[in-house]
Amino acid sequence: MSTNHNYLVIMAGGIGSRFWPLSRTKVPKQFIDFFATGKTLLRQTYERFLSIVPADHIIVSTNLAYTDLVHEQLPELAPQNILREPSFRGTAPSMALAAYHLRSIDAEANIVMVPADQFIVNEDAFRDNMLQALDYTSRHDHLVTVGIRPTHPETRYGYIQVGTERCDGLYKIKTFTEKPQPDFAQIFVESGEFYWNTGLFIWRAQTIIDTMHTLLPDMMAQLDRVFTGERSRDERREELYRCYESFVHLSIDYAVIEKAPNMYMLTGTYGWMDIGRWEDVWQESAKDAEGNVVHSGNCELYDCRNNLIIVPNDRKTIIQGLNGYFFCATDDMVVLCPMDEKNIRHFRNDLQSKGEVELL
Repeated sequence: MSTNHNYLVIMAGGIGSRFWPLSRTKVPKQFIDFFATGKTLLRQTYERFLSIVPADHIIVSTNLAYTDLVHEQLPELAPQNILREPSFRGTAPSMALAAYHLRSIDAEANIVMVPADQFIVNEDAFRDNMLQALDYTSRHDHLVTVGIRPTHPETRYGYIQVGTERCDGLYKIKTFTEKPQPDFAQIFVESGEFYWNTGLFIWRAQTIIDTMHTLLPDMMAQLDRVFTGERSRDERREELYRCYESFVHLSIDYAVIEKAPNMYMLTGTYGWMDIGRWEDVWQESAKDAEGNVVHSGNCELYDCRNNLIIVPNDRKTIIQGLNGYFFCATDDMVVLCPMDEKNIRHFRNDLQSKGEVELL
């Protein structure tokens, strides 16, 4: 299969509020090295795809405010390969913009859309899956996502239900379910018909544009006007920014994926996790004999078990008697609480309600 028309779009425009206080509005989670590997989530995602699409076919879609961070972390990326969104309007407008942009470069553009924050095990299998999906979408006017067979009744993930109908080995999707209650998640796992929804999508630019024209005609009509006709790059950018501000905030899942009649699923054969909370970082990190994860070279622990501890290397830290806690020290804040994502949400929302936006 020729890769001349294959492209990657890394979605890197989110705020990452569930990883506060390390992830802040000015430097969100995709730009952070959560696993102390020397590579941020964005960098890892970029390198993962270098064996899948040509390097000059990798696009980063991000908010205008994060342009310098992308340049800093991916210096080899050409400036024209950074797609800047002028405001936060959700994944539906950003994916539509990416499709129009790539179609303007290559009428046959075949695209993988991937979040910058996924944890992948067995990258060889991941590569094979992506190439299989790209080959499929190059031959079919279908939208494709990847489903992972669930290993337990996880309630934080969306689920995909498939039937028996297939096309070239891919399942026709029957339904999507967002974050089910525990009883339903257990039924889903036992049925064998449901898969975890990875939020990773593959499609040709023209296919997603055609599909979105039917489902989001007003938004697509505005983008049509931006990307048709002769005008300078600056004129096109000015018109795009003006109309983008008027778009309603929409997720691609709600606006398109759950409604599109041409959705198919490839079964992922690799290990996958959506890194969405501090517990995930703890779970996937190397631990000491007592189950502690310590991101610091200068920390002493006494009678501590199953904790996630993030402190600056230049600060001597001594901790005693913690079990199952999250401890994070930054330049302007220290957070200590049981390792539960509800705590982080509560603390951040409380600061926001008090107007302490400099800490968000």
